[in-house]
Amino acid sequence: MNDIVWLTMRRMRTPLILMILVYSLSVFGMVLIPGQDAQGNPVDVGYLDAAYFIAILATTIGFGEVPVAFTHAQRLYVFIILFPNVIAWLYSVGTIISLFVDKQFRADMARSRFARQVRRGKEDFYLVCGFGHTGRMIVSGLLKRGISAAILEREESIIHSMSLIDEFAHLPALSADVTDRRLLDMAGLGDDIKNCAGVIAITNDDHANLTIAITSKLLRPDLPVLARSETRRVVANMASFGTDVTVDPYTIFAERFYLALRSPTKYLVQDWLISVPGTKLLEELSPPDGRWILAGIGRFGSRMAIKLDEAEVPYTVIDVHPDRVDMRPGSVLGRGTEAKTLIQAGVKDAVGIIAGTGDDVDNLSIVMTALELNPDLFVVARQENPQNDELFDASGAHLVARRSQIVARRILFMATTPLLSVFIDHLIHHQDDTFAGKVERRLKHALKGRSPSLWTVNLIGAWSESLRAAERENVPILLGHVTQNSRTPTAEDLPCVCLLIERGASRIFLPSPDFELKECDSLLFAGREGARREMLFGLREPTALVSLASGRFQPRGTIMRRLARKRAN
Repeated sequence: MNDIVWLTMRRMRTPLILMILVYSLSVFGMVLIPGQDAQGNPVDVGYLDAAYFIAILATTIGFGEVPVAFTHAQRLYVFIILFPNVIAWLYSVGTIISLFVDKQFRADMARSRFARQVRRGKEDFYLVCGFGHTGRMIVSGLLKRGISAAILEREESIIHSMSLIDEFAHLPALSADVTDRRLLDMAGLGDDIKNCAGVIAITNDDHANLTIAITSKLLRPDLPVLARSETRRVVANMASFGTDVTVDPYTIFAERFYLALRSPTKYLVQDWLISVPGTKLLEELSPPDGRWILAGIGRFGSRMAIKLDEAEVPYTVIDVHPDRVDMRPGSVLGRGTEAKTLIQAGVKDAVGIIAGTGDDVDNLSIVMTALELNPDLFVVARQENPQNDELFDASGAHLVARRSQIVARRILFMATTPLLSVFIDHLIHHQDDTFAGKVERRLKHALKGRSPSLWTVNLIGAWSESLRAAERENVPILLGHVTQNSRTPTAEDLPCVCLLIERGASRIFLPSPDFELKECDSLLFAGREGARREMLFGLREPTALVSLASGRFQPRGTIMRRLARKRAN
């Protein structure tokens, strides 16, 4: 606001001084010149009448001569002051208009409006830096989970298009330099903004994301920072100063591909848990054993090569850079889009191919050419541009590395359901396929072919009303009671699975229905959205779970519950 006032005063100083000076002198002159009425009697023009007349004169409205018709001397004076007043007025109005269309002034106004929206917000929000395709998916996911967002984006056209979408139009958003410390402070890092839940840096510039992460950790070290990076150097740099989550989409996809090679069941369960709620569940995926072809060994391909080596899977590299080919004996120099190059790499005897160049058109060409030569290939493709979704869906690829989707999925579940990362880490690194198969069966039974919603329930405050009521009645509340519908006359299981219960420092994975719940427990669920609503109703309603657990109907009123307790005793 100070910048707006300073800019306005600086621009308007000269025209305002000129207009006030001309106006004042004109009014003073009108007062000094005597008037005359129709009978020839002298009439003095007062300051109010003179100010009124000069105002309608300068604005070219011209209602007439006041308070009486002017004498020749007055009309001659009006003729003299007419042009200076009109010019001074037009000069001032023109300066005001030019001020409002000035880019700097409009930018200051936008910053002031943005800061006001952020400070007036009452609900928790994430500061999202970057609102491209990835940013839209993340913000949409946050809104569906009841979390708001404040957005900084470099491209003004993106902010304008955002204001036309009903889902995002109400959010505070600003087009500006996302690395500016003052803007970050204004957008959520200031000490006076208490409801900022964290910072998400997902621009397409690694250096900008690094700058945002450093600034955030220096200004508000208590806030979690989730940042995207596609180079190992920047990932290591971010980790060195305490960035909470660094998302490298290529490394994440390579790790998931390795999981698909070693344990298809674990891969399937993980994909179900991190996919967009409501979408169709991925069917079982089993990459074949044998020799693969890796077309392109740049940033993406090099990470895939590491995981192929770890899985002890043989592969042949195709690349256009001679130095990369020379480093790997048996590699083929070429782009991989030509049948000749693929045949030289042994595509007809291979079991799978990875199209991992940095060009979507080349990757599609590699996939199509390879499938013509060997229709039985298992195909993995890299996609850079989100606008090519339909093309890659129609290409016949079994797995597609969609960078934006990978980043959005990882950041969303880390920001909204941090317990999920604990469960996935336990599933992948500390359990065998037997445990994964058990989770798969439970999820398949509950989800009916659609990806789950995920939610965490912390049994504190309002969410532990039923537990406290049950304790007063000496009735234990089991996990099985929470996962039943408390509003149906007969027992009806809710379509959900409890994946994890955290109690203090201990964690129980995939707990059984007879596990007794205590206040302050944290529970992670995966299931359908309707199950979440019914579960939260039961936890908030003091008598719902008590009635379910005891088998006796519990009155809702306090007095009636006491009477019922006395009758029971």
